[in-house]
Amino acid sequence: MRNLIVNPQQIALLQQSRLGVEVEEHRINNSGHLSQAPHPTDLGSRRFHPYFQSDFAESQAEIITDPHTSMTALSRQLATLQAIFVHALQPNELIWPLSLPPEVSSADLTFIANNFERPAYQDYRDYLLEKYGIQHAITTGSHVSFSLPTALLTGQSVAARNQLYFHIVQNFMLARWILTYLFGATPQAAPNYFSTFPTALAQPVRSIRNSEYGFTNTTSENVRYTSLAAYLHDIDAAIATGQLYSQHEFYGPVRLKKQSKLNDLLTEGIDYLEFRVFDLDPFSADAISQTTLRFFKVFISYLAVRPLPDDLAAALAHAQQRNRQVALEAPERPSAFTNELQAWLQQLTDFSHSWPTDYRQAVTTIAQRASQPELTPSARIMYAASQQPLTAFALAQATLHRQQQQQQIPPEAAPLNADQQQLLIAAYQLGLRVKHSNTTIQLCGQHSAVELTEIQLNGTKATTKLQQLFPELL
Repeated sequence: MRNLIVNPQQIALLQQSRLGVEVEEHRINNSGHLSQAPHPTDLGSRRFHPYFQSDFAESQAEIITDPHTSMTALSRQLATLQAIFVHALQPNELIWPLSLPPEVSSADLTFIANNFERPAYQDYRDYLLEKYGIQHAITTGSHVSFSLPTALLTGQSVAARNQLYFHIVQNFMLARWILTYLFGATPQAAPNYFSTFPTALAQPVRSIRNSEYGFTNTTSENVRYTSLAAYLHDIDAAIATGQLYSQHEFYGPVRLKKQSKLNDLLTEGIDYLEFRVFDLDPFSADAISQTTLRFFKVFISYLAVRPLPDDLAAALAHAQQRNRQVALEAPERPSAFTNELQAWLQQLTDFSHSWPTDYRQAVTTIAQRASQPELTPSARIMYAASQQPLTAFALAQATLHRQQQQQQIPPEAAPLNADQQQLLIAAYQLGLRVKHSNTTIQLCGQHSAVELTEIQLNGTKATTKLQQLFPELL
């Protein structure tokens, strides 16, 4: 099948695509158990907060960035948000750096089941608790959003825009196994993570979370990607027959996102894609590194220009099976598909030649993992776990990350004067939108916006000043 983007100018425009990140992570106490402290009180209301939310468990935080063209800017905002979140923790709290939770006691399970402070989501949470249990629901990861540049979509019909986005989705499903190999970071689970421990997981693997035993469900596994119509039909049918509660229960590796309803995709168009395959990286203080984000931007852009195979249905089925196999491979050993992996990454390297140096370097750095599996996150975790228990490794990384984040000024605040630093941090804490341009930082509420440099504290606390300027925060 032909590829949709062949014009060199269009290919160049892909470099203007935007990525955003949502990191799910647990607060723990310093003994390695899920925290029972409430969501940090220094942060604004979760009813409207754009940057700090929580999920199934009260300990399960969501750190959400804005979308960015620059991966440097994206990483700076993520690091800023992570630092602000860490500063809001209780003195004995840390951030668990792994996607699979620590060992959860019966008392922990009871606490999680009985403590939830988001009443609007209570019915859905009760449904998930009954259907999947707590361990499945408290699995975490990083979600990366991707939106094509406006300049590439201008003048395109809704159908053409959807075709391009779904072309990327289809190629992603064909290549998902590559990301599972390169970034898998869930080699082991706590002994009580499964009610019955699968024999296939008796030895460490690349990614439990991306395997058939991970964060998935049968319905999501069976959704067809042969066409957008088939994809939407299968999700709608699953909801209509009660297999899914709503589109939110679709745990596929990629979601098509629309600001309104999923049913509006065909008439109004896809707004962006959300990729949900990244295990938390315990070697990055922010759970996903700038190198990974640069690599992924090139990777997704390449999927936009890579042709699809003629027998797409068969290729998709084959790729799904390959991902299952790669996810369960021994992390320190070469993949059974090393030759195909190296060939694919060479094509990606060729595609990256027109990109800026830092993106080319990211591709080169990550591609080394194809021939050196010991460089992959899962293999590095298992090497560390051979020196000490996995929980001890995770606690050591969590402590290191907290020390790093507490000792530095949040990156976005570093260039500012003292008053401006306080205002920026308070704006993020309270839940104002923070918009950066080349020359200004704008703080945006529901009804008004103010440039950071126009605000004078004159001895007033930053939070008090912002609440005066934006009374909806009260």
